[in-house]
This record gives sequence, C-alpha cells and structure tokens, in this order.
Amino acid sequence: MTEQKLITQNKDTTANSTNDDTDSSESSSSVENSSSSESSSTQSTTSSTALTESQARQVLKNWADADNVDSFGGYSLDELETIKGENGNWSFVNDDGLSWGVSSTGKIHAPGDPIQ
Repeated sequence: MTEQKLITQNKDTTANSTNDDTDSSESSSSVENSSSSESSSTQSTTSSTALTESQARQVLKNWADADNVDSFGGYSLDELETIKGENGNWSFVNDDGLSWGVSSTGKIHAPGDPIQ
C-alpha cells in the first residue's frame, strides 16, 4: 500500500480490530497445532504399519472369530501356507489354492471378495 489514504485507513482498521485479530489468530493457531499434531501422528502410524507374520496371522484370526468363520476352506489357520508380499502384505493360502490376504493396514481380502 503506497497511497497514504489507504495506509491510514488500514491503520485505523488494524487499531480497532486488535482484539478480533488476537482471538482469530489464537483460534487459527489452535486449529493449526491440532492439525499439525494429527498429521504427524498419522505419518508415524503410517510409516510403522508393516505387519509381522504373527501380527497378520492374529488379524486374520480376529477377523475369522468376529465373522464366525470356522475354517479356511476346510483348513485351520495353522494349516495355511504363509506368503509375504510386497508392501508388508501377507497371504494365507490353503492346499486348494484359496487365499486370504491381510494388507499392511490390517484389511482382510477373503476369497470371492471383489478386488479394490
């Protein structure tokens, strides 16, 4: 702002609104800090989401228990072949070739589920 009239008007507006600005900046600062905390929390969770084989096996067991799945195509969880895939994904395959996948985030993909 180089015009004196605009500079003067801006000073008057700024002087009259210092309380409003303080409240506004405090609110936005709180929101920014909250968002920043959430982002860093999400990032650290995301970077450490690769599951071990035993964790993936437990996720699959919990899913089966919750959905009342009594077997994996006629086989127990212990009878399934375990295959580690890319990006921390795990596949549990029975002798008939049916496969249950556990993603690195814990999402289950059972035989017959649509591929997403």
